[in-house]
Amino acid sequence: MVIALTLVVASVVQGLFGSGARAQSVSGTVVKVAQNDAPAAGAATPAAGSMSTGNNAAQLGTENDLFAERIYKHVYGPTDQSKPLDFSTQPASVPHTYVGGKLYNVQVLKGYTYATLLGQMAAYTQALGVQCTYCHNTTNYAYDTPTKKIARTMQIMANAVTTNWVEPVKKAYPNYAVSGAVGCATCHRGQVNIGVHYNIVPVQYLMYHNKSTKQAGSVVNSMYSAAKSLGVNCLFCHNSADFVTLQYYPTNQIAQRMWAMVDDINHKYLPADIKAVTCYTCHQGNQWPTVLVQAGLNQTPVQPIAAHPEVHLNPGAHLASGAAP
Repeated sequence: MVIALTLVVASVVQGLFGSGARAQSVSGTVVKVAQNDAPAAGAATPAAGSMSTGNNAAQLGTENDLFAERIYKHVYGPTDQSKPLDFSTQPASVPHTYVGGKLYNVQVLKGYTYATLLGQMAAYTQALGVQCTYCHNTTNYAYDTPTKKIARTMQIMANAVTTNWVEPVKKAYPNYAVSGAVGCATCHRGQVNIGVHYNIVPVQYLMYHNKSTKQAGSVVNSMYSAAKSLGVNCLFCHNSADFVTLQYYPTNQIAQRMWAMVDDINHKYLPADIKAVTCYTCHQGNQWPTVLVQAGLNQTPVQPIAAHPEVHLNPGAHLASGAAP
């Protein structure tokens, strides 16, 4: 098992530092950046929720491209302005007769005045590169359309990312973590379709101590995707003397939290048929996100010196005691 894991890690390092051709293939898995072009005529469209996390080149490449294409261009927005309003599906705070200049049905942006709310709406349109009609029915701006409901959930998500992840990480690692509030522009940057770049596997594969061969292969893919997403190599987070047990560098600890954050975002806030957030979504090839936040310390690669590995996590320790993995 140790030998096999060593060979797997070695293949990652070789792929990150080797030729461009090698960097495109790790343990038989091709990681392909999702394209925004329309699928070819007659191409099969994956079923909802079918985004794969297995080690299959076609699944990680073509299937995810078609998946992103179907979701972002054929399901949500812009709002159909000709569709009749059905107030039986609306909360009581939505008026049947809308009067401009008044606030109705404000569920998340509480405390805003009418003027500041308009300013926030302008920020949304700029961040996503859309107009008001993408989310709103212009005959009644208070009316909850499907796209407006998603936008509301995205604002809740952005608030949660800042409160539950960014600020705690900044407190724990003040010199390394980003500061500031995450907003729509951090991910969207003027586009509705943010695509699916460098798809990763479920975070539980990374946290699982006794990994099977399939899971270990998924970790390899994840490390490759993280490196490409941040524009770094293994040494940004790892000590090359011991990739497994020396997980105490600030960047490594931050990365562990970010894996959990990505998993949290994908499962708690996105619609059931969208699992599209990856490291690249915010980083877009940079060590730190660059929009609406201030970057952390631009760390140079850590020194490959083993420092008391006996005091750090030993993934195989539970085996000796007979404990469950």
